[in-house]
Amino acid sequence: MSENDRNEMEKIMKTLQYYGEAFQEANIEKLVTAFNPESKVYWYVPERGGLVTGRPYGWIRGFCKRHKEGTTTKYHTFYEEIDQKGTVAYARFKFVVEEKEGVRDITDYLTLMKFSENWEVVNKSGYYEHIKKEDLEDVLNGKSILPHNVTEEVIMIEKVLQIYADAFHEYDIKKIRKTFHPQMRVNSVNRGTYEFKNQYRPLAVWQEILDEHKKANIKFETEIEKIDQTGTAAVARMKWIAYTPKGTFETTDYLTLLKIDNQWLIVNKSCNTEKID
Repeated sequence: MSENDRNEMEKIMKTLQYYGEAFQEANIEKLVTAFNPESKVYWYVPERGGLVTGRPYGWIRGFCKRHKEGTTTKYHTFYEEIDQKGTVAYARFKFVVEEKEGVRDITDYLTLMKFSENWEVVNKSGYYEHIKKEDLEDVLNGKSILPHNVTEEVIMIEKVLQIYADAFHEYDIKKIRKTFHPQMRVNSVNRGTYEFKNQYRPLAVWQEILDEHKKANIKFETEIEKIDQTGTAAVARMKWIAYTPKGTFETTDYLTLLKIDNQWLIVNKSCNTEKID
């Protein structure tokens, strides 16, 4: 790992530290520091009607309410995985929550982006299960019982990602429709102004993009580099090489997926793009 990569990793870990300490210390300032104000939350919770999405303010309000009421809740937090490329990263972050109702084993998938010198969370998704109190010690020692990188699920995710790639190889909007949730968002940061865009990407916009690529005869090489799945949530890293009239560009996509009604769909896309030729 280069010195620059080590520096960036330390900054990402600092953001994750703020996130964990916010709950351990009931410190709202640290929670706000960790998250971009325009960040989004996507979870699939069947008992709450399915897809749950919105800004993080809802659960921040709940966080403040529980603290004010003096609710006895104990949080164990630590990161399990960090993967970073350029100005984008994801972290698999573990929450183990002890409360009077029982114990929850939670895996957060956090997408982070770099703003000037700081890294902020721009998307939060994940999965949880209620566990027995007698399993708590094992979970805290890294023996989580949550279904992680299940072969059948990974194969299903790979198929979705291949359809996503084929949509651009073939300029096929129907394949975009098969892979993206209608409420999916695309994250980007202007490297000059650090302005953050967290935008819905409707099918009409994807059609315009595909039409432009076809007109310019842009060709792609794609590779699925990594899939990290827990329960009904996952993050994938894909590499794209784009051959365009303006040069050759390498893009790394960090894609958040949720399994909704037995179908994996992309709900968030963040990327790092660099000109390589």
